[in-house]
Amino acid sequence: MGDTHYAAHVDRTKTGSIRRWNAGMLIVSLALGVLLAGGLVVTIVVGMGWFTIVIASLGVIACAVSAVLAVRRRRALALLVADDDIALTVGATGVRLAGAPLIPWEQIVFVGVVDDRERTGQLQRLPLSGALARATVRAGSPTLLCELGVRDGVRLRHAFVGARGAAVVTLFDEFDGARRGLVPLMLDAVVDDATAHQAAQVLIRESERRGIPARSFRKVFEYFEWKGPMIDRKWPVEKGSRA
Repeated sequence: MGDTHYAAHVDRTKTGSIRRWNAGMLIVSLALGVLLAGGLVVTIVVGMGWFTIVIASLGVIACAVSAVLAVRRRRALALLVADDDIALTVGATGVRLAGAPLIPWEQIVFVGVVDDRERTGQLQRLPLSGALARATVRAGSPTLLCELGVRDGVRLRHAFVGARGAAVVTLFDEFDGARRGLVPLMLDAVVDDATAHQAAQVLIRESERRGIPARSFRKVFEYFEWKGPMIDRKWPVEKGSRA
């Protein structure tokens, strides 16, 4: 690209490992879910106690959620990993992702970054759930998540021309005549840690230069409170504080 100011390159070794872990979690979740679903049917038919039925039901739900998240991670990875070695570029005209159309600056309403490394590290050290937390990170769950809020999410989805990545763009209710969208960038899942943080800072800096709201957070709920009013008209805010 002639107007490229910054380019982040894919770490093929990391993405290969993450894809294998994510595929493994998807297979295990589906297989375990089928087994638990069969067990649930048996418990209902033979009239076993409600406690067993509840536990089996929760297990089926957990497996279904795990499978859905694995599919979403796979699609989100496709936004940043394509045939070449460039995950994303930042230029004068906008932000281009490896597996997505150009997102012009005028279509971006905010850039938010959540650095969740500290909380994730604490979860990974827990005695029982720590193993699951470590597995989800190895499968691609980001500890450094960057999100682009876009002015017209429907328009961006259509620009994918049927590509799978379009489903990753989350749509919200109508906002100033268009449905705003949210694009997740799992930076530390596709590039090395240093590049992930550098890319996040470049996105924030270039957004601020253009008057686009951009911030980095360490607490997830603070981030939700900040971005909510910019993508959801129903988000509760104090009178006169909406951007």
